[in-house]
Amino acid sequence: MTGTALKFLMAFLMVLDHIGMFVSPHLAAILHFITRPVAPVFAYLAMEGYIHTKDRKKYLLRLYISAAIMFIGSYLINNFIISNPEFYIHNNIFFTLALGVTALLIYEKIQLNYSKFLGLLMLTTIIVIAMYFAEGGVFIVPFMLIAFVMKDKPKVRNTLFITLSIIMIPSVWQDLGNFNDSLDLFFQNSDILMFAMAIPFLYLYNGKRGKNTTFTKYFFYVFYPLHLWIINILADKIL
Repeated sequence: MTGTALKFLMAFLMVLDHIGMFVSPHLAAILHFITRPVAPVFAYLAMEGYIHTKDRKKYLLRLYISAAIMFIGSYLINNFIISNPEFYIHNNIFFTLALGVTALLIYEKIQLNYSKFLGLLMLTTIIVIAMYFAEGGVFIVPFMLIAFVMKDKPKVRNTLFITLSIIMIPSVWQDLGNFNDSLDLFFQNSDILMFAMAIPFLYLYNGKRGKNTTFTKYFFYVFYPLHLWIINILADKIL
């Protein structure tokens, strides 16, 4: 499966996750669980984009500009269109991906005899910013670094992803006295499994970009914020 095809598949799964507010809580929890690979797969493809792009500065700038546009758009919608704070839009995966790509750039600089102390300080700063201010940053930025460093060692990479997921399972499992309720809560808090759940999709990827047109190049940059804005506005007006 090409990168373009994989992006469209992830976009479909992403919509399934975000329409959870329109279905029963039990179904929403299941949808949330099965769509966990979306963010890491997009992050992996962002890493691939960083490797193969002809101009890394423009690529990184495009991610930061998209993050800024989404921040401004969501701010305006939250403050002037949506009335119920429950439906405010806080997602901004562009910022997370931009930080992840920045981390890759810094890592490469360190490998090229850039000041290791300064490089590690900058890398740590990026990770801390991602942890506190970026959507899923605590997971996605380390994921991108592991995927980048272990790109030619998929077995080691996969072992690290699975190990991290297993180690973190106890942190999200809570016994509520009822197995179904406990399972629903686990599905809702299943982000830690995104590492392991992304692995099958990484093997579907054939390493090729796929169809390269203006539409396929900019589709996600437009679709991602637009579908969130529409879904949350509709939820505010209907629910």
